[in-house]
Amino acid sequence: MAIGHLLGSFPRCRERGYWAMPTAPASPSLPTGLTAADVARITAAVAAGRAPATRAVYAVAWRAWTRWCAGRDLPPVPASPHLVCAYLTERAETGASMSTLELACAAIGAHHRARDLADPIRDDTVRQVRRGLRRTVGTAARRPAHALDLIEIGTIVDAIDHSRRASARDRALILLGFASALRPGELAALTLADLEPHPAGLLLHVRRSKSDQEARGQVIAVAPGHHRATCPLAALDAWLHQRGTAPGPVFTALRNLRLPTGDPISATAASKIVTRRARAAGLPAPHITGHSLRAGHATTAAAAGVPLDRIAAQTRHRHLKVLIEHYIRPMEALAITTSRDLGL
Repeated sequence: MAIGHLLGSFPRCRERGYWAMPTAPASPSLPTGLTAADVARITAAVAAGRAPATRAVYAVAWRAWTRWCAGRDLPPVPASPHLVCAYLTERAETGASMSTLELACAAIGAHHRARDLADPIRDDTVRQVRRGLRRTVGTAARRPAHALDLIEIGTIVDAIDHSRRASARDRALILLGFASALRPGELAALTLADLEPHPAGLLLHVRRSKSDQEARGQVIAVAPGHHRATCPLAALDAWLHQRGTAPGPVFTALRNLRLPTGDPISATAASKIVTRRARAAGLPAPHITGHSLRAGHATTAAAAGVPLDRIAAQTRHRHLKVLIEHYIRPMEALAITTSRDLGL
């Protein structure tokens, strides 16, 4: 029994673009030998196969496709390859980026495969159109986040006052993020139960990450800093003293910037904290994001002569090529450029 037919036993949440958790089958017949509860559990497991962020962006892309089809009085599924080509070329003409078009293809293809329908995205015509659009629209990446260095980190935390609870939280988030090389979402997801203090430092238990979608769990070590003003463990201890010992997220939202609510901050909120604090310190905030902490860890460690395999172990890059191309090579380009030898 194909999984698409199995999921077809239940109504889909069309508005949101992914399957809801229904309580009753859409038709009186169920797959042989399975109960409604069986199918509901399987549906939930299939939905969990993609990260929440992935499901969310698929939903946005799917809604855009269904709106376009509705404007032509056509059903979104099944879709012919030529209809998909018309959609992609029209979106490209109106300014859609190649990443947006590729996301549309992923969402359209996923919905067809889930219904056991022929995937139009795999058609040769669609492939040729996508290839052509890559040449005409382009696939240039956006400017990467600025990699913060040690001096900039010091400038940011020095500019944070001590008058509010948010000050201690933000200082701890920035220093721990830089020292651990965690992603903004991973910082936001940390709970007190994920912290394991040791005499030599602190172990952070990351329950799920971009490189660990199946949630096997990863452990990240953080050593004490050489200077108390920039020590991540001292900053974290100061924040936890204000936060209290109640179970829950390490970095909580604050009510009126004062009392912890007990609710976790989001990955977006974590990133905005870094941007806001950088702006307050007079740094070029438009290109400083939550990822600037992770990028800064990698480039600062490389500049200090740390071997790439040790950096990759901390950042959890499975492939050194990614680490080199995204973090190390831009820094090396500045070091070896011949423009400094021109006598200008």
